Amino acid sequence: MAAGQPPAIPAPAPALRVCAFVDGYNLFKSAKQCFGYNHPNYDIKRLIEAVVGMAAGRQLSSAHFYVGIPSSLDDPKNSVWWAKKLAAMGRTGVRVETRQLKHRELRIHLEGLIKFDKTVPRLVEKGIDLKIGLDMVRLARSNAYEVAILFSQDGDLVEAVAEVQAIAAEQHRRIQVECAYPVAAGIDSRPINRAVPRQITKAIYDGCIDPADYRR
Repeated sequence: MAAGQPPAIPAPAPALRVCAFVDGYNLFKSAKQCFGYNHPNYDIKRLIEAVVGMAAGRQLSSAHFYVGIPSSLDDPKNSVWWAKKLAAMGRTGVRVETRQLKHRELRIHLEGLIKFDKTVPRLVEKGIDLKIGLDMVRLARSNAYEVAILFSQDGDLVEAVAEVQAIAAEQHRRIQVECAYPVAAGIDSRPINRAVPRQITKAIYDGCIDPADYRR
């Protein structure tokens, strides 16, 4: 450095790239249990950005939303509602993955003073956790992120978390996997094992409610 010249200012470190993976139904169930909301009223892009902003030096790279939806024959009202909400999500840049809900027979069996044994039809979600796990691993292998945020408390995803951490070790770099989930007093809410917890309070959630009425 020549005499009289100011010292060079080091360039700032690049922002950590964040990929978010949202299990739409799992998030709804947690928000219902913690906050009492009876439909998926989140603005998911805003909620993701709120969690990304919980730590400095991070930038959202991609957002992925996964949900099972009923067919128009099984539940026309909810099918239309989800179609409109997902279209709105897509316009914000969220990448949407859907699976059609499948018919299953649920057996309810009770013993005791009152005996009850009945089989009832149900629409259930299949393949969402598998797709989330596959995308997490695929994007980790392609070096697409340094931080993965899971909006889910599904314990089946712990294997995907472990695989992403193994990929990071193979690639000689650091990947942090986080679990974002609603919390409330008196409710036993826990993150996925091996993931860094990011707690979503009611104040945070309420600041990210979608005001649109997709019933119209």
